[in-house]
Amino acid sequence: MNKVVKGAALASASLILGSIVVPTATQAATYKTINWTETAQLGTMDQAKSSAAVDFDAMQAIGDGLYRNDKNSTPQLALAESVEKSDDGLTYTFKLRPNLKWSNGDALTANDFVYGWQRTNNPKTASTYAYLFSGIKGADDIQSGKDKNLDDLGVKALDDTTLEVTLDKPMPQLESILTMAPFFPQNKAFVEKAGSKYGTTSKYTLSSGPFVMKGWNGSNNKYTLVKNKQYWDAKAVKTPKIVVQAIKDQNTGYNLYKAGSVDFTNLSPDQVTASKNSKAYKVIPSATTAYVEFNQKNYPVYQNLKIRQAMSYAIDRKTLANKILTGTATPATTFTAAKLAKDPNTGEDFAKSAAVPGAIAYDKTKAKQLMKEGLKETGKKKLAVQLLADDTDASKRMAQFIQAQWQKMDNVKVTIKVVPFKQRLALSEAKKFQVVIDRWGADYADPSSFLDLATTNSDFNYGSWSDQTYDDAVNAAKTTDVNDPNKRYEDYKTAEQQIEKQVGVAPLYYQSSATLMRPSVKNVVLNPVGSPYDWKWAYKK
Repeated sequence: MNKVVKGAALASASLILGSIVVPTATQAATYKTINWTETAQLGTMDQAKSSAAVDFDAMQAIGDGLYRNDKNSTPQLALAESVEKSDDGLTYTFKLRPNLKWSNGDALTANDFVYGWQRTNNPKTASTYAYLFSGIKGADDIQSGKDKNLDDLGVKALDDTTLEVTLDKPMPQLESILTMAPFFPQNKAFVEKAGSKYGTTSKYTLSSGPFVMKGWNGSNNKYTLVKNKQYWDAKAVKTPKIVVQAIKDQNTGYNLYKAGSVDFTNLSPDQVTASKNSKAYKVIPSATTAYVEFNQKNYPVYQNLKIRQAMSYAIDRKTLANKILTGTATPATTFTAAKLAKDPNTGEDFAKSAAVPGAIAYDKTKAKQLMKEGLKETGKKKLAVQLLADDTDASKRMAQFIQAQWQKMDNVKVTIKVVPFKQRLALSEAKKFQVVIDRWGADYADPSSFLDLATTNSDFNYGSWSDQTYDDAVNAAKTTDVNDPNKRYEDYKTAEQQIEKQVGVAPLYYQSSATLMRPSVKNVVLNPVGSPYDWKWAYKK
């Protein structure tokens, strides 16, 4: 029997999040501008090309998809009002809401989804997030260049308000990934007129979501979000304006908060100590893991397992989390973040059930011995490491701590290269680094959101680590075992344990953010997966 999911759940979610969805004129006048901060500059507003959380926050603000996460990070229908699923789980037919419009007044139709998805999968676009379409009919062949006909992608507009999505194989994570920006519609006329400038400034963005972007020139640290009157759910959007600025220095953000100039800021360790008793103090959990990645392609020394193990064992993660960072981080024992998903085989957090005891741990004696043996095996007398990190306060402190930890091993010398986030990401993607501190936040609540990253051919496998056992396990979870949740999670457990034992990356900590958020700011949705912040229902009195 076909299943139809109606949009009532989203409407009720809006009522809950907004408390009172339709404000009176008097109430509307009381809603003030929210002044928000991010820790890095925007990179791009082209939803086919971004891979950064700060970009996705802005894209979530000006965009909407077939689904949108509610306050519990549960996908609810958004631009679609209903969906019909075939019995075999391979065909989804979405009915869009009537009279949808872009912020410029153009009609928003099913064809905008077709164009957007085809553009993202087109190899010429070079989208790093196109891999998420794997499983949608034709996506893999189109991305690889094997099939050059974009019309073979499994997305069709049956009419202006009916979208049919066809899969090659079941996708348990489909509803969750459809909340993400790469799956948002794109306006063909607007994109093609903008050409290479699309998404590079606010002028070359177009909104399908709650807000319209203003004031971003592509390199400045500030942009403004104003309410999009054309948005289908504009009645749920209370705040008239949100000003977002990038502030890398936590002291600057803290001082601006104390002065009343901003309503939200991230805190340094010292600021946490001074702020813990404040009503504004908030710890925001995130399904995010920070880790060290080794460039095995361009620096063959890191192909040596003992050297990678030594560098992992040398890091005191407990001290890093509790002393160097804010005290809200948790030492990592897995690559996959904690609190992401439950293992159906055990009922436990997947990260807990998949952790190999002692694989990701602090053991300075073992670290020294493994480094000595690894250097001997590679024919080297010493190891000169350049550690690449972001230029934020937290990243710089972390890099300095790791530098000191590694240099406690004999014959290891570490230098630090600090660059802005945008440049660090570009260097990582181009594999122009030796060792890098990276972070990954889950896009959806499933182990594949992490474990897909480290397969041999993944665009996000910046270190070029390759392991057949790992690849086979991830592949089995996507193919032969995809319809069996228990077997599927066993496959992911095999992959997770392999990357731990082989130190494909060296996990550091699971991230939470210590922040100050002004108590007068209400209903910001804090997502542990996907875009960290959703301001659709937010307001300030």
